[in-house]
Amino acid sequence: MGRKLPLLGEDVVMQIEAEWAKPQDEWARKRLLVVRLVAQHELTVAQIMKVADVSRQTVFTYRDKVVEGGVAELLKRSYCGGPQPTVRGAVKEELIERLEAGQFRQARDAQAWIKKRTRKKLTESGVRQLLRRIGGKLKVPRKSHAKKDPAKAAQFKAELPTRLSELVGSAPHLPVRLWVLDEHRYGLLPVIRRVWARRGVRVHAPYATRYKWGYLHEALEVDGENKTELLFTPAIDQDIHAIFLKQIADSDPHALHVVIADQAGFHLTTGDARIPSNLRLLPLPPYCPELNPAERYGGLIKAAISNRLYPTLRKLENHIVAAARPWSTPSAVSSLIHDWLADKVNFGVLA
Repeated sequence: MGRKLPLLGEDVVMQIEAEWAKPQDEWARKRLLVVRLVAQHELTVAQIMKVADVSRQTVFTYRDKVVEGGVAELLKRSYCGGPQPTVRGAVKEELIERLEAGQFRQARDAQAWIKKRTRKKLTESGVRQLLRRIGGKLKVPRKSHAKKDPAKAAQFKAELPTRLSELVGSAPHLPVRLWVLDEHRYGLLPVIRRVWARRGVRVHAPYATRYKWGYLHEALEVDGENKTELLFTPAIDQDIHAIFLKQIADSDPHALHVVIADQAGFHLTTGDARIPSNLRLLPLPPYCPELNPAERYGGLIKAAISNRLYPTLRKLENHIVAAARPWSTPSAVSSLIHDWLADKVNFGVLA
């Protein structure tokens, strides 16, 4: 036969109500809720369990504490917290900084660093859990040129509004459209990317050595209509680049087009006679592809055509067009634009 819930008595009920009216920690509030419901004698044990989200034994444990020692006994808490984590405070902050910088190739590298900093050794599985908990993920690092100068990248961001204002000032009567431009090579030699698979099972991707190439030129509009301009060409040089710049300029002949692009050798430079009269160039600093949102667009296209064989370049180009279509809508293009770039543009520079 199950235990019953007898009346607690008027004095105990008054103590419970007095403590209930005071501010309490979450754990104390939950204990008071249980005994308060017991004291009201309106709900069954099963109903109290459901309302307070506790077990049957917990209901009787809290009731017994109140009966034996009053509310003061109920609100005593012997739990003093768990052990202090090995990685905390300044060590945790430094670990996050190193994680963001990609300084740990394996979990054991982080394990060795933690042992050096704290003189305590965590298990390798424990280190993996720790890395995941602070946002870590095993990634393939992106190549970064040894000549890259982070200071120049920061300077480009800081000076962008001023440089845009100078370019726009050369044609103050025209509406302004800002673009980011890049090119990507594609070919019949397959692009191999990682895929999800079952552990212990080797996954194969089709492959054939065939050297036929083409180039996809892409330009994304940073603000305004967020349009996309694409061009397929069999080769790439300055004359072909000039054709693509003309395509951008002709997309709106009555506007001034400002094009942000890297300093590749096949790109035209300011002053070249082949640059359309309603177009201005704004070069990125050397070796800083991460500043160009068009790089992200090209990466999405490459992902869509990876791990597949194509019989002809035409078939491959048709698939590229299909893969590019959903990423060429204004909302998709807007999502690819870096926040810092959109902020600089919307800071009144092109208003």
